[in-house]
Amino acid sequence: MDFATAPSEGTLAEILEKPKLKENMKLINRILLIVFIIFSCNVSFSQTKKKKYKNEIEKLNCAKNSNIRLEKRLANFPYNLTSQIKIVSYKNKEEGIVGEDLQKYLNLLVAKKDSIIENKFDEIKVLNFEQINKLTDIIYNYGYESESNIRSITGCYMPRNAVLFYNSENKIIGFIEICFECSGYRTNDNKINLGEECTQKYDLLKEFFKNCGIKYGTN
Repeated sequence: MDFATAPSEGTLAEILEKPKLKENMKLINRILLIVFIIFSCNVSFSQTKKKKYKNEIEKLNCAKNSNIRLEKRLANFPYNLTSQIKIVSYKNKEEGIVGEDLQKYLNLLVAKKDSIIENKFDEIKVLNFEQINKLTDIIYNYGYESESNIRSITGCYMPRNAVLFYNSENKIIGFIEICFECSGYRTNDNKINLGEECTQKYDLLKEFFKNCGIKYGTN
């Protein structure tokens, strides 16, 4: 066939006027409209989901949401059996994972299998009454800004610091071992805890340790 002399099917306008092409164009327009609606819905849903997640994260922020008096705080274990509270820092004395030595040593002390040798600790501070008030205020009176459906988790644990509770016989009856770097802690008794672990709780405690003169593990 000679393309130069091929019969014309009409002008573009005339071609578009043909019923079949008009139906196809309508179908294409409908498909494009459906795709646009689906895309718009997905974008809107994604933005709503992100906003909701952000709101849930913000609920984890710390707020002073209680005003428990000191007398009531100290009525709880281990404070009710405690004569002295000390905060410490501890560097590994042997090669290995940071914090392993501290965990083993505290376990021995609480199990009464080792006597307290305080020079094993790199730094140790005895808390006065005002400092005990501040420490327990952070633990008991600071919590989540509001109830959230999510919780933060951490994948590491390398403790360098601890809070030690001594009885009247100078024996350790409990401890709160803390890893400020990883925002985690461990205790020897499930009755001992740091209260609600709101986002800034470890920052508040770290600042408290710093103000008391503990440098290692808080920088």
